[in-house]
Amino acid sequence: MFASFRQGSEEFQPNDEPLDPVPDFIPPEESPSTAPELAERYPLNILSPKAHAFINSTFANLPEQLRHAGEQLLLIHPEDAAARNIGKGSAVRVHNVRGAFEAVAAVSDDTRPGIVVAPMGYWLKGSRSGNTVNAVNSARYADMGRAPTFSDTLVEVSPID
Repeated sequence: MFASFRQGSEEFQPNDEPLDPVPDFIPPEESPSTAPELAERYPLNILSPKAHAFINSTFANLPEQLRHAGEQLLLIHPEDAAARNIGKGSAVRVHNVRGAFEAVAAVSDDTRPGIVVAPMGYWLKGSRSGNTVNAVNSARYADMGRAPTFSDTLVEVSPID
């Protein structure tokens, strides 16, 4: 039987740790204030939401879905792109201490400075570099329900010559 995390449920807590009924703010592990040495090398926070054309990686191998999704994109704010000599449609390398992947830059103010967005769900075999956005994400769990921490990730983006 499949079970999913529900608010207030302690079913998936590690070691039967109770949940605080009034959660506190927990600062990110990877940020300029909590990890300044890491943020100096990797100043951008990456978000990796689901791609609109896939269900996680399901259907990411189907030609029609791939046509709809297009190649792996990285949404980057114009200020961050300009600081890195990245233009619209440029091939980029997104990297940190855990790994790297390649994408095509989509320069837009649809994201804030300091934030880049790369949808997840693409398959390794169809990627430019043999890696996907998950190569840069941490494997650690959040404090509630063993949820992923893939929005607590710092990276740097470089143009590919």
